Amino acid sequence: MNESRWLLIGEDRRMEECAQFLKEKGLDVSVYPSDRVTDALSIKIKELRPTHVVLPIQGLKGFLSAELFESPIMIFTGIIKEAQLVELEPQGHHVQNYLKDERFVWKNAHLTAEGFIKEFYLGTNKPISNTDFQIAGFGRVGRMLAHVLVAGGANITIFARSEAQLGEASALGFNVKELSDDAVFEPPYLINTIPAQWLSIASDNTLRIFDLASKPGCLRDGVTSAYYTLHLGLPGKHFPQQAASYLAETLLRMCKGKE
Repeated sequence: MNESRWLLIGEDRRMEECAQFLKEKGLDVSVYPSDRVTDALSIKIKELRPTHVVLPIQGLKGFLSAELFESPIMIFTGIIKEAQLVELEPQGHHVQNYLKDERFVWKNAHLTAEGFIKEFYLGTNKPISNTDFQIAGFGRVGRMLAHVLVAGGANITIFARSEAQLGEASALGFNVKELSDDAVFEPPYLINTIPAQWLSIASDNTLRIFDLASKPGCLRDGVTSAYYTLHLGLPGKHFPQQAASYLAETLLRMCKGKE
């Protein structure tokens, strides 16, 4: 690993912080602070000849050619398009997705939940205590959100389609409702954690929707709401150093036995 050359790509603040953690391990690390594939990035790759490349958490804007790399390397991805994956894998590159690492995902889910608290305070100037929140989805982020909000005195209702999720949420003491096409959400607040465009809502509905899932968000095509906001990358936005330490730990762990 001492002869490795790392290139971290992405504008998320945790990429720069992650580079510092890796440098402290004695690694040769460079950062390209953009999510976009440009001529400048291509030139940087050819100059550095990296052995390890970390792609952006929210995915690349553009297409990265496998021909930029002279020999097979290790590539770590966040969200990645299938066409990009097909371009890289057949060329012998060892591609791993750090968003599939359970320890990394759970730690980031906790930071996402705490980041939401900050977003909520800044966006509403309202307290959490005795406030009603509806959470769509009870995956990792949904679970962490429920625990953090309840610890602050909030009243929680979980909406989910999965009987397993509904059963778990109910066993943990949360109010539960089935997430069906005709589910009714009452103001004031809905927090979405489901990465799909599933929600239709009248344009004059005053339900405040905080969307914590990935782009394009939960609203169906053609649906708009003045009370809807999409909140991406909360760990990197509010806790860049802690989030970067989780990423660095994960990358080094994924390298073990692969070099």
